[in-house]
Amino acid sequence: MKLNRKYITPFITLVFLVVALSGLLMLFHLFDGYTEVMHESLGLVFVIFAIFHILVNWKSLQTHFGKKVFLPAAIAVAVVSTAFVIHQRGNPTLDTLVVKRIVKAPIMKAFQALNIDYDQALRTLKSNGIFIGDSKTIEEIWQKNEVSPQEVIDLIVN
Repeated sequence: MKLNRKYITPFITLVFLVVALSGLLMLFHLFDGYTEVMHESLGLVFVIFAIFHILVNWKSLQTHFGKKVFLPAAIAVAVVSTAFVIHQRGNPTLDTLVVKRIVKAPIMKAFQALNIDYDQALRTLKSNGIFIGDSKTIEEIWQKNEVSPQEVIDLIVN
């Protein structure tokens, strides 16, 4: 299959617009819960089409790589990206902090905070082969049952 600009350019442009718009919606917490999967999935499609775009336009791009502005721009993007990663690691989001505390809290208090009926959670987990036993926290439940934290939380919350 020969890569062709007339197909790649419109696709990368349209996917970029959708990814950019969904990113803005996520930034301002508009339509939370509706845009994340689309944003991540189309982000992957965007990466694929970006690779195709680079392959099709490689000769033209090489002239840009040789210009004096390219290296400072690449360094600036790397520094800003690294700064965001370091900042996020040092300042986790509120939902990350809440989840970390909930899973380590005494199980009855965690269920109470999540508005979960203990007996119903017990039945749901048991019907899915997950046993609470003598677990004192939600974290202990997934560790003792060798399942993912997400699986346990999804089962008891939904």
